[in-house]
Amino acid sequence: MPEKLMTIRDVAEYLKISEDEVKRLVDDGEIMAYKIGGTFLRFRKEQIDAVKIEVDEVEAKEPKHSKEVHDPKARQVHTYSNLENEIKRKEPAVGQYDYTALERIRDFFYFNDFYIISFIIIAALIYFIFK
Repeated sequence: MPEKLMTIRDVAEYLKISEDEVKRLVDDGEIMAYKIGGTFLRFRKEQIDAVKIEVDEVEAKEPKHSKEVHDPKARQVHTYSNLENEIKRKEPAVGQYDYTALERIRDFFYFNDFYIISFIIIAALIYFIFK
């Protein structure tokens, strides 16, 4: 059974941040995301769990008497902006997320099946019209 990928909204609710903040983290490269159909961002749960663990570690290191702790919104911004500085970025192992040729072909047909079938129908109609 294929794994269920998380949407931007799911990640925002899971990390308790805004959807715009999730998009910013993706743009900054702090969260790994996958584009499906060229436009929709999706996330793997285990990667988001790793980010959440890192954030929890940073929050545990922060002093409890700081000003950011009392303001939840500022705390979130402070925590995520310091992620890059305080935690060594973990790069995935080489080949860890490489797709096999069969998986790429399967994904291609899964996401483009409408266009392929439409092309075949139009080509058949044009063939019969000009025959």
